[in-house]
Amino acid sequence: MTSVEERIVQRLNMLAGAIGCRHSGTPGNLAAAAFLADEMRALGLEVEEQRFEIPSWTVEEQYLKAAGQELAVYANPYSPSCAVEAELAAVGTLAELEQADLGGKIAVLYGDLTRAPISAKSWFLTEDRDRRILELLEANPPAVILAVQAAPGSTNRIFEDWEFLLPSATLPAESGRVVLLHAGERAEVRLRTVSGRGTTANIIGRRQGTRPETLVLCAHYDTKVDTPGANDNAAGVAAMLAAAELLREDVLDCNLELVAFTNEEYLPIGDDTYLERRGEGFLDRVLMAINFDGPGHIVDVNSLASFTCSAEFQAEVEAVSRAYPAVQWVEPWPQSNHSTFAMRGVPALAFSSRAIWLYSHQHDDSLRWVHPPRLLECAQLAADIVRRMHARPLGWMRPEAAAE
Repeated sequence: MTSVEERIVQRLNMLAGAIGCRHSGTPGNLAAAAFLADEMRALGLEVEEQRFEIPSWTVEEQYLKAAGQELAVYANPYSPSCAVEAELAAVGTLAELEQADLGGKIAVLYGDLTRAPISAKSWFLTEDRDRRILELLEANPPAVILAVQAAPGSTNRIFEDWEFLLPSATLPAESGRVVLLHAGERAEVRLRTVSGRGTTANIIGRRQGTRPETLVLCAHYDTKVDTPGANDNAAGVAAMLAAAELLREDVLDCNLELVAFTNEEYLPIGDDTYLERRGEGFLDRVLMAINFDGPGHIVDVNSLASFTCSAEFQAEVEAVSRAYPAVQWVEPWPQSNHSTFAMRGVPALAFSSRAIWLYSHQHDDSLRWVHPPRLLECAQLAADIVRRMHARPLGWMRPEAAAE
């Protein structure tokens, strides 16, 4: 094991082991921020901590009794408290929801309504269907909402929006089965939560080059609630830091900026604070961004996707990647920090793995599923790409250059 790989393991153990859950505003989130600031300083980087206020939330009790038995139930992030004994009313489609009278009842959402998490109201990718579901629930509010997670073993929450003020919780599939078999009967739900204001921070590490352009390496370090977030995304953070370590002795023409984003998982996203504080015109001087989110899974290969690139840039990156035949090129996907750059015209790359879609946000997103040698591979390829691109003209990398 190389010294760089040893430090990958150490960083993984700290973030997903000793610290664990890094839900924004929690002690774990703040401990991770302090750790990452120290790690960046140890790499010789000048560190900025971009602190900002966010909604804070913790759960103290989550209780469900139906059909004479206590069942597993997980309060949805930002849910208010409730103490309810009422009828179970099950609805599985949008058409059913439009006709249902759920006022004062325990609404049990399942089927088509809970096939995917309901997007937050303020999320720019929220679909009309999700908005309609929220509107209908708020127009005739149930006493509490129980959303059934159909995926076996999954604890992925269905509602995660601090602007949605109805009490709600997610049921794992086994609890959902029991509740649906006893729809129309009475049940008891207690959720005791604490909401307030908290703080979190993006952690930025910088080194100066000889030209005004900046190359960004980024990864988010926060997690969903009650998960250690090993692959999502202690792994990405460890890969980002390892790439910077591999580049430490390189003389780079451009500035190098590491961004450990917070609040990728919940609104308000840390990306907005980053752009606001970096100032107008900053993205016009960003050479490219490389994001790390979910790489290094033990049962999968690393994946790489490109966004907003010129044909020449794409060809050059593909040429570099041929030295890493185990890395698989995949179609572009929007759900991470690289979109902050790509959607504003900045060339971007994203390292991940397809397995992350099955394991992320779960109780068992743990260190046993992370393969450090695969994270080293990811860091080495990223470093090689930086070495190939740091002196390139900015216009050559952007798609409009190919059309000129």
